[in-house]
Amino acid sequence: MSLTVDTLNENQRQAAEWLDGPLLVLAGPGSGKTAVLTLRIANLIRNNPDETYRILGVTFTVKAANEMQKRIQELLGENNRRIQVRTIHSFCTDILRQHGSHLGLRPDFSVITDDKDRIALLKELKDQNIIEIDDPEDLLKKIDIMFTHGINAEDLPAHFKEEQQESCLILQAVFKGYLQKLTEGNQLDFGSMLYFSRKLLETMPRIARQVKTVYRYICVDEFQDTNLAQYKILKLLAESNTANLFVVADDDQVIFQWNGADPKRLEALKKDYLPKIIQLPENYRCPQEVVDIANRLIAHNSNRLEAKEIGVSHSQKQGVIKIAEFSDLDAEVEGLIAELEVIPKNQRESCLVIARSNKLLSQAQAALKNRGIEAEIVNKHQDFTSSLVLTLYYSIKLANAPDSRSILNKLCSVTTLINGITLSAEDVVAKANVESITILRAFFLMASESESLLDFCMLGQRTLCDFMDFKSFVLESFQCFDILNKQFSDDDFYPDYSDDKVNWHRISDDIHREHGEGVSLHVFLQELDLTPKSKVLLKDCVRLQTVHTAKGMEFDNVFIIGLAEDQFPTYFAIKNGDKSIQEERRSCFVAITRSSRYLYLSYAKKYFGWAKKPSRFLTEMGVLDG
Repeated sequence: MSLTVDTLNENQRQAAEWLDGPLLVLAGPGSGKTAVLTLRIANLIRNNPDETYRILGVTFTVKAANEMQKRIQELLGENNRRIQVRTIHSFCTDILRQHGSHLGLRPDFSVITDDKDRIALLKELKDQNIIEIDDPEDLLKKIDIMFTHGINAEDLPAHFKEEQQESCLILQAVFKGYLQKLTEGNQLDFGSMLYFSRKLLETMPRIARQVKTVYRYICVDEFQDTNLAQYKILKLLAESNTANLFVVADDDQVIFQWNGADPKRLEALKKDYLPKIIQLPENYRCPQEVVDIANRLIAHNSNRLEAKEIGVSHSQKQGVIKIAEFSDLDAEVEGLIAELEVIPKNQRESCLVIARSNKLLSQAQAALKNRGIEAEIVNKHQDFTSSLVLTLYYSIKLANAPDSRSILNKLCSVTTLINGITLSAEDVVAKANVESITILRAFFLMASESESLLDFCMLGQRTLCDFMDFKSFVLESFQCFDILNKQFSDDDFYPDYSDDKVNWHRISDDIHREHGEGVSLHVFLQELDLTPKSKVLLKDCVRLQTVHTAKGMEFDNVFIIGLAEDQFPTYFAIKNGDKSIQEERRSCFVAITRSSRYLYLSYAKKYFGWAKKPSRFLTEMGVLDG
């Protein structure tokens, strides 16, 4: 069935046909919020065909942004060019590419995705005797807190007690030094993207006015996931309570407090914008049985929005819920195996195993594989892992940032994994200086002494060094690597190469679709670095995920293991009290509402040698007696 307003229920229709002013859509699990948001954007374009303003859609995952962009294109065709659907970080990179020069950033800035590189910047401050740093890892955590909460260096004294002012002064100096190192190296990490974008909009009223004029309507998905820094940026884009701000959220799914998300954000939104509220309690994903236990569970949270309507199932599927108790974790995993073995291999892609921690998932994965069941722990990897693809990746990174010793060090390291020949970054730089050539050309010349890399290095000199033709370089590099990877058999000789290649082409296609075939190297790299690299799974593979990575997903068969006290909720949540327990409860609510048919809940009496009671959440769901 094609997506039209006629396919919506009354609440959905009201939201999709909303025109001007602020609106908060409280959308529960499986409520069709993406359809509503997509149709609302399409309606704005259709109703104003002669206008020139653009619509900004903000999501919190690249996957959601791409999905929404594709749906809008299906509805509008070429008219979708007036719409920008971005993650918050991608939107910030757009702003900083255009206006970052005011803050000392060039448009071809690099994106840092590895914490080791960020810690290296702090160590540079120490090594240059700029600032005394005893624990770089701890200071990096504090810097990240400042980023996620939108705290400037001058704001810090208000967050320290009087007797802690010396620590405050140290953190102020480190924070300023870290930002200076980023700008000097023309680099950004995820937190500083928010910091510099906010600073730009706050201190450059002309730029803020321009952005607000271009984006007259702003639509935000998964608003409950915003941290304070992101909300401050949003407020700079939509300043008054008459702004055309369309927000989709669910206070029952705030589960990223460690990343700065907080139920208070929705209360702040209501106070700042006085939005009209439309609720979408209808659940088209989960069967009645699952919706019932989800309603009973989440009702135990006391800080929910007032007058929140309970979920109502509109699923036509018959639901099944099974509760299983075991003596210990080994027995619990055996029970999970028994459940999965009866599902045909070609249907196991419909199965999702959820646990609160990776520790339980790792044990389950090992046992599943020992029994011949394909299973993969799915994480949101930010980087490639194959030595071949990393060699290609760092080569074009070095082409974009030709003086970066950090990138050169990584490039030399990964090539060692291909041919076993140690290549020294110092030797490469020395050759470049002696022969008055670029570091990248010097690298290709030295690496070409390896027979394995000869063709690749000749290609790099011809395409990257002579003409900066990165597209031809990428295309022909994969042709070289395909031959290298299959040199001894039909199996991958280099681990993870095939997965990384699929990811590269998928992400590259999305970038070219969004930015055109003429996309520049620095834009390509920035978007590539902002996009997680997910492994492609076969139909016979069972997915294992933590609650946080499973959010937003839907599966026929969901298996939640480890539903015991100190596991889910965790020991630390129990120790920290009611606020943390409420977040754990929301996490459990998210976990059970991933199921569209069969929900399996299990717990053991003993974990890692320690006796445990069943999770309080099972009692609150009404599936166990208290």
